[in-house]
Amino acid sequence: MFNLIRKAKNWFTPKHNGPYGWSPEEFTKARRWAKNQPHPEHPRWSLWDYVDSNWIDSEYKLNEINKVKTNKKKAI
Repeated sequence: MFNLIRKAKNWFTPKHNGPYGWSPEEFTKARRWAKNQPHPEHPRWSLWDYVDSNWIDSEYKLNEINKVKTNKKKAI
């Protein structure tokens, strides 16, 4: 069920080629993209759930998202 919802949301998310930039607009785009990607270890969670922590700065969150986006085979 979670995969079906994630796929439906992914149809409406704009596509972006390459890594995300460091502007606030790019961070918003990266967050939307990460919410539709699967968690590396847990099938019910999204990549954003894995990256999002209150004690991590947005630069590190964006860096982790870019790592996953540019190299799909590489684990976080």
